[in-house]
Amino acid sequence: MAKDHSLALRQAIVTALRADAGVSAIAGARVYGMQVPDGAAWPFIRYGAPLTSIYESSCSQGSDSDVTLHAFAKGPGEDDCAELAAAVADALASDNLPLADGLGLVSLDWISTQILEYPEEDGFRAVIRFQIVTEE
Repeated sequence: MAKDHSLALRQAIVTALRADAGVSAIAGARVYGMQVPDGAAWPFIRYGAPLTSIYESSCSQGSDSDVTLHAFAKGPGEDDCAELAAAVADALASDNLPLADGLGLVSLDWISTQILEYPEEDGFRAVIRFQIVTEE
């Protein structure tokens, strides 16, 4: 029976982003799960709520996850946010996630990036979406 790998996937993505030189040059170690600490310094990255479903093939089974990452950066324009979003996409482009033992990566595809104004903080938020399939 297929299992939900969303927890292991979140842990692997947060670890990979914190270790990536391009991401850390912009956001430092400010890569969080779904909960961001009160008063977190900008820029930062937050893991979004994944949508996970069953993945089955003829010889394996696992999870198919639609994952969003949210990158937050101050203005005055959206360029800093776009740069952080691109660093996130580049960091995960290698298909090299530090997954838990017993899990394998079938595919990791960047799907889209949307940059939105975040007027409450005089900043911008990028929503970066990936489709990730893992197997046991």
